[in-house]
Amino acid sequence: MDYLKIVEMIPAEKWGPLSDQLTAVMLGSKNDEKMPSQLANAILLHMKNKTLGTKPGVAAMLEAAILLDAEKTVVALGELQMLKIAEQIIQKM
Repeated sequence: MDYLKIVEMIPAEKWGPLSDQLTAVMLGSKNDEKMPSQLANAILLHMKNKTLGTKPGVAAMLEAAILLDAEKTVVALGELQMLKIAEQIIQKM
């Protein structure tokens, strides 16, 4: 799945709120063994550089959230009224 292309379909003003929702999904997940270390390191680097709210940061967060708990990620997208994005993710899973 091309997460950067998915993020490009999301209005930039929603990247911050989405990042917050995805953080909640990841922190609430009990599937942390599914997180590849390279992806975790990328997210930590975005956190350090304060770039989680940017396109690459949100793409990394989206990828991680889907890996850890796809269902809650889709629910979070729905709560932010991003139903078309949620539908595309469901179709590509």
